[in-house]
Amino acid sequence: MAAITVKRDRTGDIITFDTVAEVGNAAEFISYINQAWGEGVLLKPSSTSAFTAQTPEPFPHGIYTFLPKSDTQNDAALRLEVTELLKALKNQSSKAMVPQAFSRVGSTQATGVLASLEIVETVRNVIDPIVVNEPAPASRDFDFSEYVNENAGTLDLLKHHQEALIKFGVKFGRGAFTMYDLHDYQNLSPIVHDGQEYQGGLDGGVAPHGLSIASAANQLRVAYEHKQSSAQKQRYREHHGDMAQGQKTAGPLTFSGSRKGQSVIATLGAYAYNAWPLLLDLTDGEVHHLIMIRDDELIYWDSLISQQAYAKQSEVLLSCATLVNRKLKMTSIPDDLQRPLKKLRALRVDSGLLEQLNGIVPDLPCEERLAASYELISTWADLQPIILPSPLQKFFKDDSAPCAH
Repeated sequence: MAAITVKRDRTGDIITFDTVAEVGNAAEFISYINQAWGEGVLLKPSSTSAFTAQTPEPFPHGIYTFLPKSDTQNDAALRLEVTELLKALKNQSSKAMVPQAFSRVGSTQATGVLASLEIVETVRNVIDPIVVNEPAPASRDFDFSEYVNENAGTLDLLKHHQEALIKFGVKFGRGAFTMYDLHDYQNLSPIVHDGQEYQGGLDGGVAPHGLSIASAANQLRVAYEHKQSSAQKQRYREHHGDMAQGQKTAGPLTFSGSRKGQSVIATLGAYAYNAWPLLLDLTDGEVHHLIMIRDDELIYWDSLISQQAYAKQSEVLLSCATLVNRKLKMTSIPDDLQRPLKKLRALRVDSGLLEQLNGIVPDLPCEERLAASYELISTWADLQPIILPSPLQKFFKDDSAPCAH
């Protein structure tokens, strides 16, 4: 069997092999595995069916599960499902765990995530419109059409936000706030939900003065997501002689499609890590869509003018003197504001379970590894919500979970 290289995985439950030349028949290969690892059953990749001596098919590359002969039927099923969890945590075998960028999330997908989290969407324009009382400072729009893309104009738009907020009484500098440029940091708040990882960040935001970028990302009070409208992109092309013939007339920035999807998922990501339930502004510098979460409601005011948007943002920033505290902790804010943050902490990408499995299980005798894996996973499931493959979830939801031997 010199044509086959077999390497055992650290858990002792998975073996992999590469066929570097023509492999012999099934009986020969099974005999080789039995000599190396003892009597047992070799399962096909991503399957619960076993190879037999009469198996006519070739042996493809892949991750194989080997079950010792002493396993009972229940133990074998549990071992398979623990294996599936390990593979999911390592991002080895599930396409669903291929990270998806915030910007690739559509409104339908984002709405589905909210529904599964039991968060309802509330159109606050209808029940609590933003009314700016006179005399209030005027707020000019920002011309995003002067820039070739959003990244090129983001720094200037952040400066525009700061100037507008200063007019409403928000202070910047020592002992106050700073406007942070975050657009070059694209994975500040990764989250996982229902087996899917989402990666992304925000373009910028207001946080206490004196923080590093990484710390500011977890202390945001107001955040910004910048999107050029199709009308602005069209104006840029017109000004630079790059207008296609017969192109349709473009419109303003709407709270729909991938723009809504990205801003909703980005808000969930920010709440998973942030110390304060921030207000997010999705804007093109002319139209503003504001988003925040309170209790089990995702609240948004869509299609606001600049004066309304900056009036609301300044109201948030001036609502509490402790918001300039750069060491603000979630546990120090009112309970009603903590609730959405605590709920969404469960979405954090947390490697603690994987570290324990890798650090403890490999050093145990083979016969103890299944029981130890089950105990570690069930302990984590009790302490906090974790993402489990659907076949494994029943073991931790039912009181009748099987015992590992």
